Amino acid sequence: MKLIRSACVLIMTAVLFSACGSSSSSQGLSDAGEQQSNSRVQGVPSLSSLQENSYLNGALYSKNGPFITDRFGRVVTLHGTNAVYKLPPYTLTVKPNQPNSLANPDAQRMSALGFNLTRVGVIWAGIEPGKGGPNQTQVCAQGAATNPRMWNQKVANAYLDQVEQVVNELGRHHIYSLIDMHQDVWSSVFGGEGAPAWATCTNGLPIPATVQCKTAPCRWSDAYGEPSEIAAWNNFWDNSVVGGLQQEYQKSWAAVAKRFANNPWVVGYDPINEPSAMNNVVVTPQYDYTASLSCLYGGRNTKLVAFNNKTKIPCPIGVPNIGLIQTIQSNDPKHLVMPEVDNAANPNGGKTLYLATTPTLSGLVYNFHVYCPYRSGVTGNAKNQELCSSKETTSMVNNVNRRALYASTLQPFGPAIIMSEFGATSNEKLSSLLALDAGSLGLSWAWWSWRYYSDPTGSSAEALVQADDQLSPAGTALTQTYAMAVAGIPVDSQSDPLNGQFTLVWQTNPDITAPTTIFLDPMTFQYPYCTYVTGGTITSKPGAAMVTVQNSSKSELAGIRIVPGKCVKLK
Repeated sequence: MKLIRSACVLIMTAVLFSACGSSSSSQGLSDAGEQQSNSRVQGVPSLSSLQENSYLNGALYSKNGPFITDRFGRVVTLHGTNAVYKLPPYTLTVKPNQPNSLANPDAQRMSALGFNLTRVGVIWAGIEPGKGGPNQTQVCAQGAATNPRMWNQKVANAYLDQVEQVVNELGRHHIYSLIDMHQDVWSSVFGGEGAPAWATCTNGLPIPATVQCKTAPCRWSDAYGEPSEIAAWNNFWDNSVVGGLQQEYQKSWAAVAKRFANNPWVVGYDPINEPSAMNNVVVTPQYDYTASLSCLYGGRNTKLVAFNNKTKIPCPIGVPNIGLIQTIQSNDPKHLVMPEVDNAANPNGGKTLYLATTPTLSGLVYNFHVYCPYRSGVTGNAKNQELCSSKETTSMVNNVNRRALYASTLQPFGPAIIMSEFGATSNEKLSSLLALDAGSLGLSWAWWSWRYYSDPTGSSAEALVQADDQLSPAGTALTQTYAMAVAGIPVDSQSDPLNGQFTLVWQTNPDITAPTTIFLDPMTFQYPYCTYVTGGTITSKPGAAMVTVQNSSKSELAGIRIVPGKCVKLK
């Protein structure tokens, strides 16, 4: 069957290519057809045209994997960016002209670039700021968890009000939000952000006033090796202090999930950004597992096993019985949960740490980040473009292959997959190559980052929108033609960066009534374009900013080729 399908795809692609270059009648090519766009697409698509043609709205799903789907059953691909404000008040605002603004003009611009996703950062220190600094005895003494009395519902509500305004503003522009509980180097105590100061327990180890640099130039990430920072993480993973750090973290997440449970423009939740959990590793003959992170996600009462389904992953005695994922899902059973793999694992050829599988949990999405190891310590830009492109693409491929390892009874083909961070560069060519490779792998993605936002753990070179409000070269490169929603299973997708031509082949699903929807890069398709389709009918208007194709009831496979310029006059 696989060989037959592969052969069909080759034939389908050949038909589409020959239609483009042939002088024979397209009507002679089975059910293939063409459509000439007679009007020029002016600049970028307007919001109204996106709303009219996309039909991508409402909750997204992936209960059983391996794709993210919409309410019609179409396979959805998400392209977008990250927006995180890492300084007090630790949230974005819809008010314009503020240091932490993500206002209407931003959302309009994102939509025009073809983005339908923003990874919106929330910070534990913003939700539960509490009182006092690190190493308080009533929090950090070793012992069974008690209530540290740091929670203030009014403070949490006021914080989430701000986040909700941002989510709703993005939703008005048909942009989904992935709510990301963000941290870097644990807390602002170590020069990053994340945990409130009161939740920082270092076992009495001194906290440096500044980052102790390992190499020149100094990078914020050097703080990850600081003994006191490692101790703070370990007290969280073991949940061994009386402050009940994991219980308090779950309390913050419960408030977030409850707030957004009925918001149709939230795609899901990222439980913890780039977790670093090297203190508790389970070694098996084939794979090594990060037990601490697995236990945070699943809890002591969840069956946490290695991929052989035999080796049990042990949890520290202090870890709650109910895990973070269940806490999120009990407060919001509708939206997806996208747990990240261990940040300490090197996806570029070093040690890889896996999460334990959780056969009793569904609605999960495999979530990973990709960055080049050969980057400037000042700007973060690649030192070697070719080497970075190769390394990052290899990492993407490795993660795509690893996704299937997380198959379970409830997700038998593995979870869906998303690359929720990559990029962090202004290099146009590298950005284009990475986005093209991600597209060929069928990945949903979110670029780091939208604006600089005075990031204490980043640089201004990482921002798509620069200080003068102009797009960086990377911003132009990321605007690419892609299928936002496919009425069936995507089989093959190709974008040619040289001539702008786009080809998509998919296995049709007769039960899906909504069309396949393709966003057109407005720079490539600013002049008339031609579409060649087989196995379906084009339903969008000529010159539309998005192309829609209705499946044919008689075809198991459908394909479309979109070519910049006027259609070839076929005889």
